[in-house]
Amino acid sequence: MNNKINHVAFIMDGNNRWSKKNNINRYESYKNGAKKLIEITNFIFENYEINYISAFALSKHNFKRGSVLIDIIKKVLIDFLDPSKEINNYKFKVLFKGNLNFLPKKIIKNLMKVEKKNLNSKKSLIIFLNYSGKDDILNASKSLYKFKNPSQKNFLDHLSSAGIPDPDILIRSGGYKRISDFMLYQLSFTELFFTDKLWPNISKYDVKRFLEQFNKIDRKFGN
Repeated sequence: MNNKINHVAFIMDGNNRWSKKNNINRYESYKNGAKKLIEITNFIFENYEINYISAFALSKHNFKRGSVLIDIIKKVLIDFLDPSKEINNYKFKVLFKGNLNFLPKKIIKNLMKVEKKNLNSKKSLIIFLNYSGKDDILNASKSLYKFKNPSQKNFLDHLSSAGIPDPDILIRSGGYKRISDFMLYQLSFTELFFTDKLWPNISKYDVKRFLEQFNKIDRKFGN
């Protein structure tokens, strides 16, 4: 097989458990998780003809864990967005999707600055924050009332992933075999891979192995 891969998606699970296992505070754990995302993204974009990477960084449902986690995510974002940090010397576009209203205006302003970098790059990292696949479908459905004869294209144009191809492969760390309300509509024909490794322990060799396994699949798309 020689399956074309244009979009790889990740569910970045296991930062909290990694923190407890290694006796490291949660802020450092999630900061390591952000660095791991950039490391993996650079590896994929530099070695494969893949143009899109999506990362589920914060689910809408994670807010049930309390304000401490959300404050940690905000601090990690401040680090992530700091142009003086080495983590920000990337050559690809970065886009943020989800309901970002939980963020202070200063962070949102910096998100917008980051999104304006590398606009000519064909490669994009899409980071999902405070995202729900069910909400995404519901919001897109509500928009269809404007059209006399709504089409699938009208619906797709109002998903948060408008203009982005559906993922070919989804890789989830952390051991759980579920998609946890991530891109429910977009994952209809995505190949799913799961690993027991916690997100900060994921390596480029793990990713390479999954991509090689994907390449051996006879993808039928219902045919």
